Amino acid sequence: MSSPLRILVVADDQRFGHWLRHHIEVLREDVIVDSESSADFEHRLATLGTGAFDLIVPLLQFAGAEEPGGGLEWLARVREFPDSPPLCVIAENGDELTAVQALRTGAVDYLPRRLLNPDLLRASLELGLAEASRARQTAPPPAAITTLDVPRDLIPRYTLLEVLGESHRATVYLAASAALGRNVALKVSRVIEGEEPHFSHEYAAIGALRHPAVVDIYDYGVNDGREYIAMEYFPCGDLKARLQHPISENESLDYLRRITAALAVVHRAGILHRDLKPPNIMLREDGQVVLIDFGLAKNLSGGTRSTAAGILRGSPYYMSPEQAQGGDLDERSDLYSLGVILFEMLTGGKPYTGTSAIEVLQQHVTAPTPELPSELSHHQNLLTGLMAKAREDRFASADEVLAALERAAA
Repeated sequence: MSSPLRILVVADDQRFGHWLRHHIEVLREDVIVDSESSADFEHRLATLGTGAFDLIVPLLQFAGAEEPGGGLEWLARVREFPDSPPLCVIAENGDELTAVQALRTGAVDYLPRRLLNPDLLRASLELGLAEASRARQTAPPPAAITTLDVPRDLIPRYTLLEVLGESHRATVYLAASAALGRNVALKVSRVIEGEEPHFSHEYAAIGALRHPAVVDIYDYGVNDGREYIAMEYFPCGDLKARLQHPISENESLDYLRRITAALAVVHRAGILHRDLKPPNIMLREDGQVVLIDFGLAKNLSGGTRSTAAGILRGSPYYMSPEQAQGGDLDERSDLYSLGVILFEMLTGGKPYTGTSAIEVLQQHVTAPTPELPSELSHHQNLLTGLMAKAREDRFASADEVLAALERAAA
């Protein structure tokens, strides 16, 4: 399976950059999106180049065709790099003539910021990603030895082998541990100025919780400003990858039973996951499911609000109504996310979609509970018990869900 396409947003307007990255993630869940300032991008050009990305979406200032500085010069300079990927430009100011000049200079598309909307952004991404896919197909095959953008000994006592996944906060590497005598998944934070460490929270949440249904954590530390956390490696991948292939009704219910049992373990330990979704459900060779990524987890005995300073955390597709509204959370909030996963396993699609994160979140709050197709309607009560808008109408606990599944099986 080919790796997902990677998109880089370049914007000095931090708020707009965050908005743009989030909308791209909603419009194209099959890509990895990162964002950085123009200064960070200049450093990247001078050191690493842009070969790590398949598409760049910059916010550029244009002074008009008669004053060809600014955005046009930036475009021309970036296009000179041999590994330069396609560029979909978001234009501040500018006019029709600068649009023509930008396209002639090598931009795949040109979108005035004042006209930007989800439909235009979606169409622009389709153009850019189609060009990126063609570039991948004509690129020479990779070398036998994986090349990394960082030294293989970046973290002492570990040898980095390859990249397993990335987010805007961290990169997960497959790494060899001589001390353990095995390969591990090594999550390494990016050095972000002014940002507090957050892996320590994940380590504290589950480091002492030893159970086959919860990822094993081996090590935590900080090296040269980078946090790292070493954990169990799962060569069989995650539930998201499994859902790329057909899954039967019985398999869906079996996965549901296993995930619910894992949630029950976590909840009994007083932990709320808050980010339950297929990429955070790993698969062992024997089919057992394992929960990972407790970076947003909260102790049920403490505060469990879903926001900090008005910032929502988690995936909009799997958020409960109370999480979407920044309210207090409990076990039933995780059960709502479990219901979304059940719907996705049974139908192959998500219950709520939209052209923006806000639109998806609003549906979680106000849209009717989703209805299963007629051939699956015998599971509707189960789905409603997980995805009811009001928490008091949902199952009270993971144990109650397991009991309902046992009754249905009998």
